[in-house]
Amino acid sequence: MSNKTIKLTGEYPSDFKPPESIADIQKIFESHNFFDGRMIGGSKSFYRKEHEGDLIVFNANVVMPLFGKVWHGDLNLTEDYLVLREIAECLDTTLHVLWEMSGRFGEENKPFEELISDEVWNTNDEIPTSEWYREKMDKKYK
Repeated sequence: MSNKTIKLTGEYPSDFKPPESIADIQKIFESHNFFDGRMIGGSKSFYRKEHEGDLIVFNANVVMPLFGKVWHGDLNLTEDYLVLREIAECLDTTLHVLWEMSGRFGEENKPFEELISDEVWNTNDEIPTSEWYREKMDKKYK
């Protein structure tokens, strides 16, 4: 029997590699079935009636540090928050969800801290529901 030293080359599968582009980040979203422009229902009013009490953000924008806007589409945060947390974990970051008008029509070009000052929810927040959001806004504007 002989002892040999084997030199391993390359990267380990567990090595975290930060994304290099928004396209890389969107691939992570897509791997979780969150495709750009996602629609959760044909009728907004019908969907809201069927999911009363849920925190729903139609045409939501998702932003993250260093990249800004990385995704847009419909979210039912009460149902989708666990997947968003999983995506954030994959990216080793916090994801921030904005209302439609906070992340479109040039608004997405604002400094990051200004963007997230109007966030609906982020992946470090509590479980998002309509009631939770009302309480959050009551505290913010008191």
